[in-house]
Amino acid sequence: MLKFKMLPVAMLLAGFGAFAQDSTQTPPATNAEPPATTAPKHMHGDQAEHRLKRLSKKLNLTDDQKEKIRPILLDQEKQLKSLESDTTLTAQQKHEKARDIRMSSKSQMADILTPEQKEKIQSRKTHGEGHHRMHPGKANSGTSDSSASDQQQ
Repeated sequence: MLKFKMLPVAMLLAGFGAFAQDSTQTPPATNAEPPATTAPKHMHGDQAEHRLKRLSKKLNLTDDQKEKIRPILLDQEKQLKSLESDTTLTAQQKHEKARDIRMSSKSQMADILTPEQKEKIQSRKTHGEGHHRMHPGKANSGTSDSSASDQQQ
């Protein structure tokens, strides 16, 4: 019985400890430069390079293929970022335009891949390999998102 009476006291003390401040901390300088973490999460080209590495690993791309695919992915990323910041389009229009951008990139990259690499992509699609992200609160309507288009490329 004594344990049950001590439990709320222990929880209360633990809660106060969480709010205690360390008096040894020095206040931040007022003329200090802003931290480097204020930069955007993904710098231009990071996502494209990440996708290129994934594709290279999945399809065993040659160096020549990588050099031909890199500008396609960079251009796609640039177009998608520009589209994201466009306030004149509705969400549906952005979605359709993003799909068109991805399909165009996919078509350009297909011209660079060998028949074996294309077959590998098709077999991955039909066997359900890879990862599919579903947006929270949305049903999977069968449309492809960026991760699905990565897989199809």
